[in-house]
Amino acid sequence: MILQYGQDGFQENWLEFIKYDPVHPTISSQKRITGNRTIFVYTDDLGVPQFMICARIGNKLPHNMMEVLNDDGYISKFDVTYAVFYSVFRLPNAKLRGAGTLAIKALIQHCASKGIHNFFTLSPIPSLKAHLKTKPDESTIRKYLEAFDGPVSKFHLSNGAKIHSINFDADYSEIRLNESWGIMVNYDYNNSDE
Repeated sequence: MILQYGQDGFQENWLEFIKYDPVHPTISSQKRITGNRTIFVYTDDLGVPQFMICARIGNKLPHNMMEVLNDDGYISKFDVTYAVFYSVFRLPNAKLRGAGTLAIKALIQHCASKGIHNFFTLSPIPSLKAHLKTKPDESTIRKYLEAFDGPVSKFHLSNGAKIHSINFDADYSEIRLNESWGIMVNYDYNNSDE
């Protein structure tokens, strides 16, 4: 079951799981639940949290973390057309096999039921710099990702996503600069097997 922050069933203490986020450990819980951002938790049938997904809900596709963290201002619910997942991670003590795949599919179905029809990620490439010695061009990055060499690309591509865009200078955080020269990827979950 997918539960959104602020809706029935979402437990406030689940916000503490943010401390386990390996993708964006420096973004505060408050920043993740204000403006155009929200949090979803995927639970098993017994209600035990398995995965957390942090998303930006808005009317455009962000290509960098600055756009994810900035707000669009007021948007009516009829103008919300994009759900962009910028952090997807397994929670401690998660036991459900394939929970990541189930979480993504459940979230897409949930958002589609709210009238959202564009589903993307803004994802890191955590092993890029370790794999390549010099800053690569877009073609080299695509080959690397399509070979399923990185854990994030393997997760998204095996779940039916396609590479939408390679984004240079997408994140100036220390962790991103150290792992991928600040390069990130938009994966496209539109037309994925829901």
